[in-house]
Amino acid sequence: MGYARHDDRLAWVDYAKGICIVAVVCMYAGYYVQPAEGGGAGWMQLWMDFARPFRMPDFFLLAGLFLARTIDRPWREYLDKKVVHFAYFLVLWTTIYFVAEALLTRNLAGGTPLWLQYLAWLTVDPYHMLWFVAMLPVYFLVTRAVRGVPWWIILPLAALLQIAAFESGWRHFDRFGERYVYFYAGYAFAPLVFQFADWVRENKGKALGLLALWAVVNEGFVLARLHEAPGLSLVLGFVGVGGVIAVAALLQDTRRMQWLRYLGRNSIVVFLAFYIPMVVAAKLLWRFGPPLDLGTQALVITIAAIVVPVIAYAVLRHSPARILFERPRWAQLGSVRQPAKTRQEPVFGAQPSAS
Repeated sequence: MGYARHDDRLAWVDYAKGICIVAVVCMYAGYYVQPAEGGGAGWMQLWMDFARPFRMPDFFLLAGLFLARTIDRPWREYLDKKVVHFAYFLVLWTTIYFVAEALLTRNLAGGTPLWLQYLAWLTVDPYHMLWFVAMLPVYFLVTRAVRGVPWWIILPLAALLQIAAFESGWRHFDRFGERYVYFYAGYAFAPLVFQFADWVRENKGKALGLLALWAVVNEGFVLARLHEAPGLSLVLGFVGVGGVIAVAALLQDTRRMQWLRYLGRNSIVVFLAFYIPMVVAAKLLWRFGPPLDLGTQALVITIAAIVVPVIAYAVLRHSPARILFERPRWAQLGSVRQPAKTRQEPVFGAQPSAS
Protein backbone atom coordinates (compact mmCIF):
# COMPACT_ATOMS: atom_id res chain seq x y z
CA MET A 1 0.00 0.00 0.00
CA GLY A 2 1.44 3.39 -0.97
CA TYR A 3 1.34 6.31 1.42
CA ALA A 4 0.13 9.75 0.40
CA ARG A 5 3.00 12.19 0.53
CA HIS A 6 1.09 15.45 0.76
CA ASP A 7 1.68 17.28 4.00
CA ASP A 8 -1.91 17.69 5.19
CA ARG A 9 -2.78 14.03 5.39
CA LEU A 10 0.22 13.10 7.51
CA ALA A 11 0.30 16.14 9.76
CA TRP A 12 -1.16 14.02 12.55
CA VAL A 13 2.18 12.21 12.86
CA ASP A 14 3.82 15.46 13.93
CA TYR A 15 0.99 16.19 16.36
CA ALA A 16 1.34 12.72 17.88
CA LYS A 17 5.09 13.23 18.32
CA GLY A 18 4.37 16.61 19.87
CA ILE A 19 2.01 15.07 22.41
CA CYS A 20 4.61 12.46 23.30
CA ILE A 21 7.51 14.87 23.71
CA VAL A 22 5.41 17.07 26.01
CA ALA A 23 4.48 13.99 28.03
CA VAL A 24 8.13 12.93 28.33
CA VAL A 25 9.30 16.35 29.52
CA CYS A 26 6.38 16.56 31.97
CA MET A 27 7.41 13.22 33.41
CA TYR A 28 11.01 14.26 34.02
CA ALA A 29 10.01 17.65 35.40
CA GLY A 30 7.47 16.02 37.69
CA TYR A 31 9.98 13.57 39.06
CA TYR A 32 12.54 16.34 39.51
CA VAL A 33 10.29 18.42 41.77
CA GLN A 34 9.20 15.51 43.94
CA PRO A 35 10.43 15.75 47.52
CA ALA A 36 13.08 13.30 48.65
CA GLU A 37 10.54 11.30 50.62
CA GLY A 38 8.33 10.91 47.54
CA GLY A 39 4.70 11.87 47.45
CA GLY A 40 4.28 12.78 43.82
CA ALA A 41 4.33 16.01 41.85
CA GLY A 42 1.04 17.51 42.96
CA TRP A 43 -1.69 17.87 40.39
CA MET A 44 0.83 17.26 37.58
CA GLN A 45 1.10 13.71 38.85
CA LEU A 46 -2.38 13.03 37.46
CA TRP A 47 -1.20 13.69 33.90
CA MET A 48 2.09 11.85 34.45
CA ASP A 49 0.27 8.74 35.62
CA PHE A 50 -2.39 8.96 32.92
CA ALA A 51 0.26 9.10 30.19
CA ARG A 52 2.40 6.31 31.61
CA PRO A 53 0.74 3.42 29.68
CA PHE A 54 1.20 5.01 26.24
CA ARG A 55 3.93 7.65 26.49
CA MET A 56 6.86 5.58 25.20
CA PRO A 57 4.86 2.93 23.27
CA ASP A 58 3.56 5.72 21.05
CA PHE A 59 7.04 7.09 20.38
CA PHE A 60 8.33 3.67 19.34
CA LEU A 61 5.33 2.82 17.17
CA LEU A 62 5.72 6.14 15.34
CA ALA A 63 9.43 5.46 14.91
CA GLY A 64 8.64 2.24 13.03
CA LEU A 65 5.78 3.67 11.01
CA PHE A 66 7.74 4.56 7.86
CA LEU A 67 10.35 1.81 8.01
CA ALA A 68 8.76 -0.16 5.16
CA ARG A 69 9.96 2.55 2.78
CA THR A 70 13.63 2.06 3.59
CA ILE A 71 14.09 -1.42 5.02
CA ASP A 72 15.16 -2.95 1.69
CA ARG A 73 17.69 -0.27 0.79
CA PRO A 74 21.37 -1.24 0.38
CA TRP A 75 23.07 -2.10 3.64
CA ARG A 76 25.46 0.84 3.54
CA GLU A 77 22.64 3.35 3.18
CA TYR A 78 20.53 1.55 5.76
CA LEU A 79 23.34 1.53 8.31
CA ASP A 80 24.01 5.20 7.71
CA LYS A 81 20.38 6.26 8.21
CA LYS A 82 19.37 3.84 10.93
CA VAL A 83 22.53 3.13 12.93
CA VAL A 84 25.27 5.72 12.36
CA HIS A 85 22.69 8.49 12.51
CA PHE A 86 21.60 7.57 16.03
CA ALA A 87 25.11 6.65 17.17
CA TYR A 88 26.27 10.17 16.35
CA PHE A 89 23.67 11.81 18.59
CA LEU A 90 24.14 9.22 21.31
CA VAL A 91 27.89 9.79 21.52
CA LEU A 92 27.59 13.57 21.21
CA TRP A 93 24.95 14.07 23.88
CA THR A 94 26.31 11.39 26.19
CA THR A 95 29.58 13.31 26.14
CA ILE A 96 27.81 16.60 26.87
CA TYR A 97 25.87 15.21 29.81
CA PHE A 98 28.84 13.24 31.14
CA VAL A 99 31.04 16.32 31.18
CA ALA A 100 28.27 18.32 32.83
CA GLU A 101 27.82 15.68 35.52
CA ALA A 102 31.55 15.41 36.12
CA LEU A 103 32.17 19.16 36.37
CA LEU A 104 28.97 20.54 37.85
CA THR A 105 27.15 17.93 39.92
CA ARG A 106 29.93 15.51 40.84
CA ASN A 107 27.37 12.71 40.99
CA LEU A 108 29.61 10.17 39.27
CA ALA A 109 30.80 7.12 41.18
CA GLY A 110 34.02 8.03 42.94
CA GLY A 111 35.63 4.59 42.96
CA THR A 112 35.21 3.84 39.25
CA PRO A 113 37.47 5.30 36.55
CA LEU A 114 35.73 8.01 34.57
CA TRP A 115 36.37 6.30 31.25
CA LEU A 116 34.61 3.14 32.46
CA GLN A 117 31.61 5.16 33.64
CA TYR A 118 31.49 6.96 30.29
CA LEU A 119 31.64 3.64 28.44
CA ALA A 120 28.84 2.31 30.63
CA TRP A 121 26.69 5.31 29.72
CA LEU A 122 27.16 4.46 26.06
CA THR A 123 26.69 0.70 26.22
CA VAL A 124 25.00 -0.45 29.43
CA ASP A 125 22.76 2.22 30.91
CA PRO A 126 22.48 5.44 28.86
CA TYR A 127 21.88 8.75 30.55
CA HIS A 128 18.20 9.26 31.36
CA MET A 129 16.25 9.85 28.11
CA LEU A 130 19.17 8.88 25.85
CA TRP A 131 18.21 5.23 26.19
CA PHE A 132 15.59 5.88 23.49
CA VAL A 133 18.26 7.04 21.04
CA ALA A 134 20.42 4.05 21.97
CA MET A 135 17.61 1.55 21.48
CA LEU A 136 16.32 2.67 18.09
CA PRO A 137 19.29 1.43 16.02
CA VAL A 138 18.96 -1.95 17.73
CA TYR A 139 15.31 -2.11 16.70
CA PHE A 140 16.15 -1.09 13.14
CA LEU A 141 18.83 -3.78 12.85
CA VAL A 142 16.68 -6.53 14.36
CA THR A 143 13.72 -5.66 12.13
CA ARG A 144 15.93 -5.70 9.06
CA ALA A 145 17.25 -9.11 10.08
CA VAL A 146 13.77 -10.63 10.51
CA ARG A 147 11.99 -8.85 7.66
CA GLY A 148 11.57 -12.14 5.80
CA VAL A 149 9.81 -13.80 8.76
CA PRO A 150 5.98 -13.53 8.79
CA TRP A 151 4.59 -10.93 11.15
CA TRP A 152 2.39 -13.51 12.85
CA ILE A 153 5.55 -15.14 14.16
CA ILE A 154 7.53 -12.03 15.16
CA LEU A 155 4.70 -10.05 16.74
CA PRO A 156 3.64 -12.75 19.26
CA LEU A 157 7.29 -13.30 20.20
CA ALA A 158 7.75 -9.56 20.73
CA ALA A 159 4.56 -9.48 22.79
CA LEU A 160 5.86 -12.32 24.98
CA LEU A 161 9.06 -10.38 25.59
CA GLN A 162 7.01 -7.39 26.73
CA ILE A 163 4.83 -9.49 29.00
CA ALA A 164 7.82 -11.32 30.48
CA ALA A 165 9.26 -7.97 31.69
CA PHE A 166 12.81 -9.26 32.17
CA GLU A 167 14.95 -7.63 34.86
CA SER A 168 18.38 -8.95 34.00
CA GLY A 169 20.21 -5.86 35.23
CA TRP A 170 21.36 -5.04 31.69
CA ARG A 171 18.95 -2.26 30.85
CA HIS A 172 19.56 -2.45 27.09
CA PHE A 173 18.34 -6.02 27.01
CA ASP A 174 15.41 -5.36 29.32
CA ARG A 175 14.28 -2.30 27.38
CA PHE A 176 14.49 -4.18 24.11
CA GLY A 177 11.82 -6.53 25.35
CA GLU A 178 9.75 -3.76 26.91
CA ARG A 179 9.19 -1.73 23.72
CA TYR A 180 10.09 -3.73 20.60
CA VAL A 181 6.54 -4.99 20.12
CA TYR A 182 5.34 -1.42 19.54
CA PHE A 183 8.12 -0.57 17.10
CA TYR A 184 7.52 -3.75 15.13
CA ALA A 185 3.76 -3.17 15.10
CA GLY A 186 4.34 0.29 13.65
CA TYR A 187 6.42 -1.25 10.88
CA ALA A 188 4.19 -4.24 10.17
CA PHE A 189 0.80 -2.53 10.43
CA ALA A 190 1.54 0.94 9.10
CA PRO A 191 -1.28 0.79 6.51
CA LEU A 192 -3.82 0.04 9.25
CA VAL A 193 -2.49 2.92 11.35
CA PHE A 194 -2.94 5.35 8.48
CA GLN A 195 -6.41 3.98 7.77
CA PHE A 196 -7.36 4.49 11.40
CA ALA A 197 -6.17 8.10 11.34
CA ASP A 198 -8.22 8.69 8.18
CA TRP A 199 -11.27 7.09 9.82
CA VAL A 200 -10.96 9.42 12.82
CA ARG A 201 -10.95 12.50 10.62
CA GLU A 202 -13.98 11.24 8.70
CA ASN A 203 -15.92 10.19 11.81
CA LYS A 204 -15.15 12.85 14.39
CA GLY A 205 -18.25 12.29 16.50
CA LYS A 206 -17.64 8.57 16.90
CA ALA A 207 -13.96 9.18 17.47
CA LEU A 208 -14.67 11.64 20.29
CA GLY A 209 -16.94 9.11 21.94
CA LEU A 210 -14.27 6.42 21.76
CA LEU A 211 -11.69 8.85 23.12
CA ALA A 212 -13.89 9.64 26.11
CA LEU A 213 -14.35 5.93 26.79
CA TRP A 214 -10.62 5.30 26.47
CA ALA A 215 -9.79 8.15 28.86
CA VAL A 216 -12.11 6.77 31.52
CA VAL A 217 -10.88 3.19 31.15
CA ASN A 218 -7.21 4.18 31.04
CA GLU A 219 -7.55 6.35 34.14
CA GLY A 220 -9.44 3.59 35.91
CA PHE A 221 -6.65 1.08 35.41
CA VAL A 222 -4.04 3.66 36.40
CA LEU A 223 -5.87 4.55 39.61
CA ALA A 224 -6.20 0.84 40.38
CA ARG A 225 -2.45 0.49 39.76
CA LEU A 226 -3.06 -2.24 37.23
CA HIS A 227 -1.51 -0.46 34.25
CA GLU A 228 1.79 -2.33 34.67
CA ALA A 229 0.25 -5.78 35.12
CA PRO A 230 1.67 -8.36 32.67
CA GLY A 231 -0.45 -8.54 29.55
CA LEU A 232 -2.67 -5.66 30.58
CA SER A 233 0.15 -3.14 30.16
CA LEU A 234 0.56 -4.38 26.58
CA VAL A 235 -3.13 -3.88 25.83
CA LEU A 236 -3.22 -0.46 27.48
CA GLY A 237 -0.12 0.51 25.54
CA PHE A 238 -1.66 -0.27 22.17
CA VAL A 239 -5.03 1.24 23.07
CA GLY A 240 -3.27 4.33 24.37
CA VAL A 241 -1.32 4.64 21.13
CA GLY A 242 -4.64 4.57 19.31
CA GLY A 243 -5.90 7.30 21.62
CA VAL A 244 -2.91 9.55 20.91
CA ILE A 245 -3.25 8.97 17.15
CA ALA A 246 -6.95 9.86 17.35
CA VAL A 247 -6.25 13.05 19.28
CA ALA A 248 -3.50 13.96 16.81
CA ALA A 249 -5.76 13.31 13.80
CA LEU A 250 -8.41 15.60 15.29
CA LEU A 251 -5.92 18.32 16.21
CA GLN A 252 -4.41 18.62 12.77
CA ASP A 253 -7.45 20.60 11.60
CA THR A 254 -7.05 23.07 14.46
CA ARG A 255 -4.72 25.90 13.50
CA ARG A 256 -4.39 27.05 17.10
CA MET A 257 -2.34 23.95 17.87
CA GLN A 258 0.36 24.51 15.25
CA TRP A 259 2.88 24.96 18.06
CA LEU A 260 2.33 21.34 19.02
CA ARG A 261 2.94 20.24 15.46
CA TYR A 262 6.14 22.28 15.40
CA LEU A 263 7.33 20.49 18.54
CA GLY A 264 6.58 17.17 16.90
CA ARG A 265 8.49 18.03 13.75
CA ASN A 266 11.45 19.11 15.85
CA SER A 267 11.06 16.65 18.69
CA ILE A 268 14.75 15.72 18.49
CA VAL A 269 15.67 19.26 19.53
CA VAL A 270 13.59 19.07 22.68
CA PHE A 271 14.30 15.42 23.38
CA LEU A 272 18.08 15.75 23.38
CA ALA A 273 18.42 19.13 25.06
CA PHE A 274 15.56 19.58 27.54
CA TYR A 275 17.31 18.10 30.58
CA ILE A 276 19.85 20.89 31.08
CA PRO A 277 17.34 23.80 30.96
CA MET A 278 15.01 21.72 33.12
CA VAL A 279 17.60 21.49 35.89
CA VAL A 280 18.62 25.14 35.55
CA ALA A 281 14.99 26.33 35.54
CA ALA A 282 14.23 24.29 38.65
CA LYS A 283 17.17 25.68 40.58
CA LEU A 284 16.37 29.26 39.54
CA LEU A 285 12.73 28.81 40.46
CA TRP A 286 13.53 27.38 43.86
CA ARG A 287 16.03 30.12 44.63
CA PHE A 288 14.42 33.24 43.17
CA GLY A 289 10.83 32.35 42.29
CA PRO A 290 7.67 32.73 44.35
CA PRO A 291 6.43 29.82 46.47
CA LEU A 292 4.44 27.48 44.23
CA ASP A 293 2.77 24.14 44.73
CA LEU A 294 4.54 21.10 43.28
CA GLY A 295 2.23 20.80 40.28
CA THR A 296 2.73 24.42 39.23
CA GLN A 297 6.48 24.09 39.75
CA ALA A 298 6.49 21.09 37.42
CA LEU A 299 4.46 23.03 34.84
CA VAL A 300 6.78 26.06 34.89
CA ILE A 301 9.84 23.83 34.64
CA THR A 302 8.27 21.84 31.80
CA ILE A 303 7.57 24.99 29.79
CA ALA A 304 11.13 26.23 30.29
CA ALA A 305 12.59 22.84 29.37
CA ILE A 306 10.64 22.84 26.10
CA VAL A 307 10.96 26.49 25.11
CA VAL A 308 14.70 26.91 25.75
CA PRO A 309 15.82 24.15 23.32
CA VAL A 310 13.45 25.47 20.64
CA ILE A 311 14.91 28.98 20.99
CA ALA A 312 18.44 27.60 21.05
CA TYR A 313 17.79 25.69 17.84
CA ALA A 314 16.38 28.79 16.15
CA VAL A 315 19.53 30.69 17.10
CA LEU A 316 22.02 27.95 16.25
CA ARG A 317 20.53 26.32 13.17
CA HIS A 318 22.47 28.56 10.78
CA SER A 319 25.73 28.37 12.71
CA PRO A 320 28.36 25.65 13.08
CA ALA A 321 26.69 24.71 16.40
CA ARG A 322 23.78 23.20 14.47
CA ILE A 323 25.70 19.92 14.69
CA LEU A 324 24.10 19.59 18.12
CA PHE A 325 20.82 18.76 16.40
CA GLU A 326 21.69 17.99 12.78
CA ARG A 327 24.16 15.30 11.77
CA PRO A 328 26.99 16.86 9.74
CA ARG A 329 28.38 15.45 6.51
CA TRP A 330 31.54 14.15 8.15
CA ALA A 331 29.43 11.88 10.37
CA GLN A 332 27.85 10.13 7.37
CA LEU A 333 29.10 7.03 5.62
CA GLY A 334 31.05 8.14 2.57
CA SER A 335 28.99 6.74 -0.29
CA VAL A 336 25.71 8.10 1.03
CA ARG A 337 26.76 11.62 1.99
CA GLN A 338 24.21 14.24 1.14
CA PRO A 339 24.99 17.40 -0.85
CA ALA A 340 26.49 20.13 1.29
CA LYS A 341 23.43 22.39 1.02
CA THR A 342 20.92 19.71 1.95
CA ARG A 343 19.47 20.09 5.42
CA GLN A 344 20.36 17.07 7.51
CA GLU A 345 17.72 14.68 8.74
CA PRO A 346 16.81 14.95 12.44
CA VAL A 347 16.84 11.80 14.57
CA PHE A 348 13.11 11.15 14.79
CA GLY A 349 11.62 14.57 14.18
CA ALA A 350 11.68 14.52 10.38
CA GLN A 351 8.60 15.30 8.37
CA PRO A 352 6.71 12.15 7.45
CA SER A 353 7.49 12.49 3.78
CA ALA A 354 11.21 12.47 4.54
CA SER A 355 11.32 9.39 6.72
